[in-house]
Amino acid sequence: MPYATCEIIEGKTRLLVPKRSITEKVPPKVPAFFNPLAKKNRDLSILVYNAFSALRPSKTLTFADSLCGIGARGLRVAVELGMAGEVWMNDVNPVALRFARKAAKLNSIERKCNFHLGEACSFLMSNKKNHKLRYDIVDLDPFGSPAQYADCVLRAVMDGGIISVTATDTAVLCGVYPKVCFRKYHGIPINNEYSNETGIRLLISSLAITAARLDLSISPLFTHSYLHFMRTYLKVEVTNTEANKLDTKLGIIGHCFKCGHRELLRPTNDSNSCSRCTSKLAIGGPFWKGAINNIDFLKYMIEVVPKLATFQESPNLQKSIISLLNTGVTEIQQPYYFLTDNICSKIKASPPPIVEIISALEDYGYKASRATLNSRGIKTDASLDEILRVLKKG
Repeated sequence: MPYATCEIIEGKTRLLVPKRSITEKVPPKVPAFFNPLAKKNRDLSILVYNAFSALRPSKTLTFADSLCGIGARGLRVAVELGMAGEVWMNDVNPVALRFARKAAKLNSIERKCNFHLGEACSFLMSNKKNHKLRYDIVDLDPFGSPAQYADCVLRAVMDGGIISVTATDTAVLCGVYPKVCFRKYHGIPINNEYSNETGIRLLISSLAITAARLDLSISPLFTHSYLHFMRTYLKVEVTNTEANKLDTKLGIIGHCFKCGHRELLRPTNDSNSCSRCTSKLAIGGPFWKGAINNIDFLKYMIEVVPKLATFQESPNLQKSIISLLNTGVTEIQQPYYFLTDNICSKIKASPPPIVEIISALEDYGYKASRATLNSRGIKTDASLDEILRVLKKG
């Protein structure tokens, strides 16, 4: 059955997409799903993979997109990742794969591309002719939760490779459905003003727990949240020594909804009372409490940005991405942020520019930085009371 299609270009890659995906406000799943609003997500993927490739200059990389749709990400990897070797694209929708095959011919990359029709875990665990069981990069970008695929993705990646995982069930991870979150991610969420950060940390924690069971260790390279999704890029290594240290990498957060106080607690913490106002704390976790961005890797990404076509053609996009990455380089390691609006409302004052708040905190000897996950957020080792004292004096 013929479907109305159109050709678009992302970066250097020509894509064939269902016409309704472009013309309708909500892209339909039939005949095949393509979300034009996810272009920035795909742009960042190409950036991450090129930075990862720069760290392995003599190695060609194998790539697997386990839920590829019309193949946008996999095709872009084949065209725009200089060291891309074999690129595998899998989907359960045969129509989507037909779009992907035709686009591969349009871009003259048929020899690099392999296509597989089937369920994601079956694809990742299969060992077919001319198909290595493990990949340097495994991408997972599902509708909703990635939880059901986590085990398969981790088993399919090379030692020292990376997995990129998207979650679009943000309401679950951010605390709207805590029972569902506990079932899928083995953790308790907190529905507060920094829930996108705790949600991402729950996602990473869940992946770390699954990895440790397989004698694997994960370490985040780059993490971001945009519109309705959260996405993290994790390096995976085979090491039971690091897997045994998992308990030191996870923690719980106590949040007081009455006064706004928050703190990172030990798992053995006996008190559930707020140390500021004695109200009952909302306890969430376990969360990944370490860094969600690797500073050295972000610096590689910054070097790569000007070299990629998608950023060369859009100076504004290039500027915003470099700004995001620079924020990540300077961001202090804290598992939560403060919203300037919320803080200043407590002293009935209009929020000054964030740079002024950060400067004032640093003048009093505290560490402070912007937050990558919210443009109105600040991270600091100062407590809420200390922040308020600085603002009142400032």
